[in-house]
Amino acid sequence: MSAVPGSSTAETAALLRAVGALLPESGPRNPDVLAARLLPWSPSARALVKVPGLRLLIRRAVLRKWPAALWYEVVRTIHLDEVLTAELATGAAQVVLLGAGLDSRAHRLRLGDARVFEVDQAPMSAWKRHRARHLPGADIRYLAANLHDDDLAEALAGGGFEPTARTVVVWSGVTPYLRTEGVEATLRWFARQAPGSSLVFDYCWQEALDGTIPEARAAMRDVAARGEPWRWGIPRGRADDLLTSFGLQLVEDLEVAEAQRRYLTRPDGSVQGPVWFFGGFVHARVPAG
Repeated sequence: MSAVPGSSTAETAALLRAVGALLPESGPRNPDVLAARLLPWSPSARALVKVPGLRLLIRRAVLRKWPAALWYEVVRTIHLDEVLTAELATGAAQVVLLGAGLDSRAHRLRLGDARVFEVDQAPMSAWKRHRARHLPGADIRYLAANLHDDDLAEALAGGGFEPTARTVVVWSGVTPYLRTEGVEATLRWFARQAPGSSLVFDYCWQEALDGTIPEARAAMRDVAARGEPWRWGIPRGRADDLLTSFGLQLVEDLEVAEAQRRYLTRPDGSVQGPVWFFGGFVHARVPAG
């Protein structure tokens, strides 16, 4: 989810991560220290985040105008990083970054010998590969697929993906923008992966999409104005029902408010914010046997 004006959802999310990495070291901050390098130079103000001596100006502007979006991105990045690294530490052999955008995880996290696949629509995939060409990190297989129209299994097979190997899939900032059939096709694909494989993704509450949560309306107006409206959500507290219908196991359905307390609590016990609260983070697993 992103609601800061920009040329694309991927750039907006990367801008929020880049600004979040500039937050004071005395408190929580975004761990994505490479986001600014992935952003392109442009005549817009967001390029200031790439300029030493000027980047604090954009930090100040984002904190003033979009603080809830900024802190949401801090929470999302930390949580998804945590799930990914924990799964690799316990035996996952492959990583799929689904709808990767300008994700930097393959460059900044220690992924060991895991095979890494980044999947996105063809123009974004090619652009990301160009933007990341000078970054250190893992050997990444860039694959093009549209989650509404393409066969994800076929796209991954073309890159050497092994469906019998335990895999961890990170699906960040994508599901709200998909139609129901795109989400369901992806969940059906994941349910066919090796037992023990994990999927972690963020989502909106359906109640936000229905307009019954006033605090969500401004964010929804912003993304709709960019031509990227939110379309899909899960009713609050019903993630387990959704996963069960696909034969998947719920590991955790972490509401954003709880994630805020988990990751944004300062040493003195106060909690940093505000943060978008109208959604959560699902960690799902393919059951054994």
